[in-house]
Amino acid sequence: YEINIPYGSGEYYTQCPACSYLRKPQNQKKKCFGWSRDINVGHCMHCGSSFVEYRKFDKNEKLKIKSEKFKDTQQINTIDQKYLSLSLGLDSNFGEFLKTNFSDEKIEQVMEEYHLGMTKDKSVIYWYIDEKNRVRSGKIMQYDAKTGKRVKESSISWVHSELKRKDILPNDWQMTRCLFGEHLLAKYPNANVCLFEGEKTAVICSMYFPENICLATGGSEMLSKSVCEALRARKVLVIADCDKVIEWKQKTMEINHSLGLNLKPYDKLNQLLTDEQKEMKWDLADYFLKGTI
Repeated sequence: YEINIPYGSGEYYTQCPACSYLRKPQNQKKKCFGWSRDINVGHCMHCGSSFVEYRKFDKNEKLKIKSEKFKDTQQINTIDQKYLSLSLGLDSNFGEFLKTNFSDEKIEQVMEEYHLGMTKDKSVIYWYIDEKNRVRSGKIMQYDAKTGKRVKESSISWVHSELKRKDILPNDWQMTRCLFGEHLLAKYPNANVCLFEGEKTAVICSMYFPENICLATGGSEMLSKSVCEALRARKVLVIADCDKVIEWKQKTMEINHSLGLNLKPYDKLNQLLTDEQKEMKWDLADYFLKGTI
């Protein structure tokens, strides 16, 4: 159908081109067809039809897209697995925190699944391993052993940056992002997924949701189409920290529309938290650890 949408922002309402009905069933003063100009998606409240923007590709453009995708897969830099193997262990402040809050059995399972590493100054290494079991890099973070909170005075570093500094990797080596825990998708091909912001949240929540795969983007700004490509054909519950629920819900809708994924935002976290807990920007792991459930 050809519809002329006026320039602007927000929702635009008009007559549905599919059923030619004019009014919304629940509200006869409002037109039945609504088009969101923010995400280019339309829906008719009368016949239930949904619409997306039609874009015509010529043959050369299709070939160019395929070529770019192929090119991207060829440019993924990796790190030798020996660095991961040498780092494995729970002798980190984050490891100490886990030992005081969870059983040995659960911690052993976490170690087996996520390959947690450690450094000489007792920082933890969150290894980023993709679905093809390629080590992309490791995120180095310092925690308080008693509270489990990140030590903000200590800067976040990456294994590839440290290897560059030691001239083990060339200066032009660039990391290609993937999801933290992505390698578990290949290990559990039929499991549903819980997607979080932080690595710590994913690790801790995996002990509360053992039947699901718990993954993390590595930060609120890292939820993107490129890292979500690995989630095709999966049922995914997207669980943002309390201060990013609305932002992530919008991003999730855009990614679903663009990639045809099945990401479902979980927007009930703020209903579980007090105003004080929201001020402290709690995530689901904080909620569990305080013994609320």
